[in-house]
Amino acid sequence: MSTDLMNIDGHIKRLQKETLTPYKIATVILIKEYCNETTKAIVERRDFCLVALKLIQSPDMELNTLLNILYSPEYILHRFAHHMEVQLNVLRGKGVEGLLDLFDNVGRLMKPTLDHSLSLPALNKNSVLGLYIRRVIIFFEKLPFDQVVALYEALKKYLDNRINTFDGSDVSASSKTKDSYSNETKTWGGRQAELLVAQQAHALQTDEHKAMSPAELQVLVRELLNCSPYYAEVHYLSYLNCLRVNEYCGAIDSLYHCFDRLVPLENRSAPEERSRIFRYAALNLAVLHAQFNHKEVAQAALKEAIMMAQEAGDNVCLQLAHAWMYHLTTKQKGPLIERSVGKASMLGITHTTGLGLIAYAHNSALEAKNPSQVFETLMKSDVLNCQHSMIDLMSMTYAEKSALWAYYGKTEMSSVCAQLLLLHNTGDKKQHMFNGPSTCQAVVNIANILVEFGEYFLVDIVLAHAKERFPNEPCNKIWMLSEQLYVFTQLMRQEKWSEAEAIALNISSLDPLECKFRLAEVCLEKGDYPKGLECIDNIEKDEQITPQNKIRAMILLSQIMCASVSSESGIVGVNSLVLLNTALELAIKNHLSYYKALIKMHLANIQLIMGMPTLALNLVEEAITQILAHGGYYDQGRAFILYAKCLVATAPTCDKTRKEVILKAIKALSKAKNYFTKIEAYGKLRVTLCLESLLCHEIDLKTERNQCAFEFRQLDQQLLTKLDNLSLY
Repeated sequence: MSTDLMNIDGHIKRLQKETLTPYKIATVILIKEYCNETTKAIVERRDFCLVALKLIQSPDMELNTLLNILYSPEYILHRFAHHMEVQLNVLRGKGVEGLLDLFDNVGRLMKPTLDHSLSLPALNKNSVLGLYIRRVIIFFEKLPFDQVVALYEALKKYLDNRINTFDGSDVSASSKTKDSYSNETKTWGGRQAELLVAQQAHALQTDEHKAMSPAELQVLVRELLNCSPYYAEVHYLSYLNCLRVNEYCGAIDSLYHCFDRLVPLENRSAPEERSRIFRYAALNLAVLHAQFNHKEVAQAALKEAIMMAQEAGDNVCLQLAHAWMYHLTTKQKGPLIERSVGKASMLGITHTTGLGLIAYAHNSALEAKNPSQVFETLMKSDVLNCQHSMIDLMSMTYAEKSALWAYYGKTEMSSVCAQLLLLHNTGDKKQHMFNGPSTCQAVVNIANILVEFGEYFLVDIVLAHAKERFPNEPCNKIWMLSEQLYVFTQLMRQEKWSEAEAIALNISSLDPLECKFRLAEVCLEKGDYPKGLECIDNIEKDEQITPQNKIRAMILLSQIMCASVSSESGIVGVNSLVLLNTALELAIKNHLSYYKALIKMHLANIQLIMGMPTLALNLVEEAITQILAHGGYYDQGRAFILYAKCLVATAPTCDKTRKEVILKAIKALSKAKNYFTKIEAYGKLRVTLCLESLLCHEIDLKTERNQCAFEFRQLDQQLLTKLDNLSLY
């Protein structure tokens, strides 16, 4: 969620009120004592700078808590803390006059110590502490006498509220309590609150790992609202916090409160200001409903925002609405994105332009445009993102490149782009990082690739990292889906069909379409062909199905057709060939090179079954290079099995030549056996051992035959399922 959507005029006066408190008086005394001290060690200077920055940014805290921080062994500030205690007691004895003397003395800190201009003051008025002291002095000078008296009385209560009287050793012993927070209600100053809200909102949008947990942040929101009920930005922070835990009621309530408090008051209302608030409120409401996939309600809110923006002539609001319009619609996406990018570029809305270029590249890939054009569009986005340092879009571009390379069947390039994204977001010197959904997707991509190569130990490590780094919405859905698919893949390879089916059903809450695909795969392996056909029929009814998923559905359908009927049936083979050729044409049209090779392997398998081994071998030799270059171990193992079958089927009857071909086939099966062992695909390993033992028996390799038969026997006893359908690829 971009804070640009608020886009409220900066001259609208905030209702934040800054007040002087006893805590601020104590902080001022500490700064005065430090500046008056002439001999300070380097360690003391460093520690004081760290603590002072923490104190002026933190909410008001009790004196006990403040002293716990100063006397903590973590900092070498004991003598300054003692001086502060002494001065507080002296101030209490002097009364209101002491307060006047204190601010008079503090003001002198920013004046030269000597009369001539070359001498330096004890405190630079333009430094962080100097600005803080100047603000406090201004607030004090504005107070009428009765409020000065009230401040003194509050200071006396502040000192009386100390539970224990500390000396240096006592405080050191109790310094393990938390530094900046206590269990009591905290008082936030206006600047402190603004800084904290800005920090937390930025963290939620760029690096959620650094933000507070949802529960802690909501407690903070309540504290801030207790101090300043009309602070609109706190409600917007609450809105962002509710979005990340997918809480609809809390999000919409916070959004309403935010814009209620942003509406100008009557004594300074202007029609253009009021209209601006209302149209951006409608736009944010549309974004909220889009986040929860309420497309119809989102489009209604978007139309309202567009109408108000058109009335006011607000082109920026119109283009932001236009960007969300093409996100929510499914028709004529390409022209809509083109117009949006062109207009946003003219108006100088760089973030919307960069986002539009990424969306256009994604849509172009789905519309079967040339890959070179797609990546050229992403290159334009790269240039724009780098020029304007938009780290969120830089990360998104890397993630999109990784997805597109995977879509086109280039797994290695997909892995490289994902690793480049992670490298872009690492390093000790990185001050700004983006840990959004795109970064989570890159981590998950690495895990998915490791699954394909049987590195299950590393997969567990990567997914554990993803869980720790992305605990909340919307990122956690990405690694949850990957984790479920990882478990499903392991169960399928180990032929645990019932457990795999349960996992497939669990996936429905994360990705309903993927759930149907996985259920169809389970039905194919279990032999429940009617249910499998029903799942594929439901997939094909989806109007928004991508070309890649169409091809997956066609391949599954052809496998069910082959498995459900006897291999001698020529009609089934012809029907499968027609279906696979349609899928092949679709893969070529959409530049899906890996699916093109995979379809050719399925075609070769059917040709082999139909008694055309030579054609099958030619097709396998044509496609196997792509499989070995970009496929996982499971696909490579299947390719080697089919290659071995084709070699044996085309082997001449001559004993010597046939033996050489069979040895070549056994070598291919040995590679397949190693791959299946690595990924724990025990069902396919059993098939491989069976074929290898038969071939070894044919050429009289008794030792190798017996070894394969022994291993087959062990696996057959362990696996309770039937032997795999040998007619399938």
